Amino acid sequence: MTKWLWRTMRLVVCLSACGLLSACTPEPSAPKGQKGTRLVVAADGLPFGEEWRQDFTFADMDGDGERDLITAPPRKSKDAWPRIFLRKQNGWEAITCPGGSRNGFPAKDYNYGGVAVADFSGDGKPDIALAMHEIGLRLFFNVGTGPCGPWEEQANLPDGVTQFRSRSLVSADMNRDGRFDIVFLSEAPPMNANTDATGGIGILWNETSGWRVQTITGSEGLFGDDLSIGEVNGDGVPDIAVGSLSDIRPEFLWLSNGNGEWRAASAEGLPSNMIAWSVHLIDFDNDGKDELLLGVGGAPIYKNGGPRVYRWDGTRWQDLSQGLPQVLWVCGATAVDFDQDGRKEIVTAEMYTGIVKVYGQQPDGKWEERQEIKEEKFSQVRNYKVRSFRTKSGEDFIVANYAGEAFGTITAWLWQ
Repeated sequence: MTKWLWRTMRLVVCLSACGLLSACTPEPSAPKGQKGTRLVVAADGLPFGEEWRQDFTFADMDGDGERDLITAPPRKSKDAWPRIFLRKQNGWEAITCPGGSRNGFPAKDYNYGGVAVADFSGDGKPDIALAMHEIGLRLFFNVGTGPCGPWEEQANLPDGVTQFRSRSLVSADMNRDGRFDIVFLSEAPPMNANTDATGGIGILWNETSGWRVQTITGSEGLFGDDLSIGEVNGDGVPDIAVGSLSDIRPEFLWLSNGNGEWRAASAEGLPSNMIAWSVHLIDFDNDGKDELLLGVGGAPIYKNGGPRVYRWDGTRWQDLSQGLPQVLWVCGATAVDFDQDGRKEIVTAEMYTGIVKVYGQQPDGKWEERQEIKEEKFSQVRNYKVRSFRTKSGEDFIVANYAGEAFGTITAWLWQ
């Protein structure tokens, strides 16, 4: 972590300790038969107590058609391996694997970090990729028949990848060949480390001859904790968004040229001194091209912290954040069209207050707050991610993870 980020985090902790917290207010559910109007807690079966950082994802792990929750190992856990929570009708269910140690995962070193799930092997079963703090990238194939595996670590990854410092990765078919690739991003370097010639954005290409690694030219020294894949410039090739945590490198978007190369979009139109704890590429205006949703942090004097939405017009950024707060310490952010009216809502979680907010977009494009949830039990811990998914029956879930130095949790809300 850089010195600037360390000072920033200390400031947030001080604000939390000084009592700038809100009391818990339970949220009533909407009456049956009415259109959903708010988020209500739906966390039965999710873990409470361990330090749940850095990331999680969703995939159908047991073949029932519902998306389940897969997390990276919790920090400092005695049971340090990936966790799977199945989505059931009345809540969540942590998988248990009788007769198998470590829920089917091999005896290896594990740590918190990023996680991605896809059928990397092409056998029709979900596999798990991890980017673990201080350990590197690892890939586990499911050689069994269900969520208990057993999971077999792949030993054919390039050496530079297995030692790569990262805690953020995503899976996507980056060249449209029908095979899932892996995109990863450097984490913050150790203090006093040289950041000019190492790290950046990498792609692990899943080719018929094996795995091949590519480092994106120009991204060296870039670091962060979040990635997103989408389509911004309309060329049919995925673009890459990164949550840059260097306020002198607002290189949040990397545009494809259609020939296996990417370049950073200009920062023209963005405020100065921005960092992004979270990043998403989401089509807000339904034109087939994605906009950039950021969970922005930074020193309060710059008045540019909070959820932000920007559109790339091919030359510069257009700010679509009207009505969103100028200064708000958020980390996770996501967007969902809860009420199916063609306009997506934004959901954000603040870092050390336990507050979650929902913002709706008005017909004139301005955002306004629609709901605030106050969770007092989360007021001493930091939010890391907020992600969303829709069930096969059309229900929208929001999931968030939290961690402090000795406590954390994963929780969820359902739109009703």
